[in-house]
Amino acid sequence: MQKVLKFNFGVLQRPKLHIFDKGGKHTPSGIRATIHGGTSFSGIYMGGILGNIGSELIFPHNHQYNYEDHVRELKTTSGPGQNWLLHDMNYDNKEMIEWTMKNSNVVVNLLGPRKHLKNRKDFEWINITVPKRIAEACAKNPGVIRFIHFSACGANPHAESLDLQTKYIGEQEVLNAFPNATIFRPSVMVGDNDDFAYHWQVQKRYFHNFNIVPDNCQAKRQPIFVQDVAQAMLNALKMPETIGQTYELGGPHVYTLLECYEMFHNIVQRPPKLAHIDKQLLLKIAQYIPNWRYFNIDYILKHGDDMVVQVGSKTIDDLCVRPLSLTQALQNIFWDIQARYGGSSELYER
Repeated sequence: MQKVLKFNFGVLQRPKLHIFDKGGKHTPSGIRATIHGGTSFSGIYMGGILGNIGSELIFPHNHQYNYEDHVRELKTTSGPGQNWLLHDMNYDNKEMIEWTMKNSNVVVNLLGPRKHLKNRKDFEWINITVPKRIAEACAKNPGVIRFIHFSACGANPHAESLDLQTKYIGEQEVLNAFPNATIFRPSVMVGDNDDFAYHWQVQKRYFHNFNIVPDNCQAKRQPIFVQDVAQAMLNALKMPETIGQTYELGGPHVYTLLECYEMFHNIVQRPPKLAHIDKQLLLKIAQYIPNWRYFNIDYILKHGDDMVVQVGSKTIDDLCVRPLSLTQALQNIFWDIQARYGGSSELYER
């Protein structure tokens, strides 16, 4: 009987990525990275850790002006002449996607629904269609050695949140197109201008010192400092065994949302003030008002879901990173509030 040999032609035998990280911003590291979604909250951290070792960085974006805050701060991530801001990015144009990574050996995808969309079609576009096109462009370019795709902890095809549903499908499409991709599923990331601790601050400012909650806040979170996620990404690029693997990234401790709120208030020395409003009523209100970063449909749906690292999955420990606890990370975020108000202000009145 003739033996049939099967080959997986989707997995390209690509060369190993050689990284030199002992120099500074002006010492070539061997990395030339295209970072999609660099204007997101985490973009400057991911770019910064690569730029600090002398990597060349390319940031495609579709902001109108390069002097917008989310864009111009990317120029600080690496040395002069070592990064490029590509404006007018159009993800409908596959040739443009391929062009952004023409000379790159690393591609990072941080894209997500920043506008807090309402309908499934828009979520599918940013979480499935665009990542698939980026992965296909990586597969087509033999120079791309590593592709890091950021998803989310809790990604599940049966999740109530459209974001988590479509992120799971997007992961599968990425791996089908580029099996060498490394998938990161971070839990809620904590850092300057994040969607967790900063979200709490802004809600209090706009809702008269209250935080709007649709339940008893018993859902679990495993917050992780964004700089630890950036270090995990760099370590993954150095470790060939991470190719084709999925990692769930969480901090060292699991908290309920109520415990997180209490921790935030302890730092500013004020008691929690939570406005409990029926979930269905909040969803109806959110349907008829413009989606806002600090109050939107997806925020309401995610509020009751656990976002913790699943037992048996590969974690940040496998990437040789010991993450900060939430209390340590918050000291890096709330220092300005403490310095400005000394633990007391109109924002945090009883």
